Amino acid sequence: FRSAEENRQADGSTFLFAVGDGNHSLATAKSTWEEHKKETGATDDNVRYALVEIVNIYDKGLTFEPIHRVVFNADSEKMISVLEEKLGGKKVEASSKEEMIEAVKKSNADFGFAYKKNGNQKYVILKTEIKELAVSKLQPALDEYLKTVPSIGSGTAVAGGMEIDYIHGTEDVLELGTKDNGTGILLPPIAKESFFETIGKTGPLPRKSFSMGEADEKRFYLECRKLFN
Repeated sequence: FRSAEENRQADGSTFLFAVGDGNHSLATAKSTWEEHKKETGATDDNVRYALVEIVNIYDKGLTFEPIHRVVFNADSEKMISVLEEKLGGKKVEASSKEEMIEAVKKSNADFGFAYKKNGNQKYVILKTEIKELAVSKLQPALDEYLKTVPSIGSGTAVAGGMEIDYIHGTEDVLELGTKDNGTGILLPPIAKESFFETIGKTGPLPRKSFSMGEADEKRFYLECRKLFN
């Protein structure tokens, strides 16, 4: 557990809590309260409050797993070159899928790419010196690329036919990287030690930054209480 003193910033402020709202439960609670205020004129009642759980992200029992990306209908090598420039990285071709996976898993800021070119399967590692959470730099660069570069495919999604999807699990994203129109992007492990620093510097994390646990470990649950009579 990190103390308040360990989280103290240069300006003297302390960052102890971050709000996670991945499934928009907090945003929904706030919207419910705003609607209730408008309808009833209430200023303070049970509807104003939301149920939250305070957890220590440094607990070994709480695992953060990266959520990988796959881009469809993109020029894979052009995209990698653009990301190499934007992220200040260096691309290296891997000799095998296993080599790429191992390299990415041992890093905090390297990315793996799986795609096909002229029928041949390719694996590329993009090495970077990113100090923040790697996804906080990758996602904005991907978004910008999808908006500005024409697609080479015939898709009908946004951004000129290119589209991005978010994938749990290493094997699943690399499987999509074996398809002719897919580029699988493998993200490195989540570096917990840079979590609060990244949020403090850049604000909220990009969408689909991480998952608590692997996809096959997910459980469905319901926590609720009565708000209205």
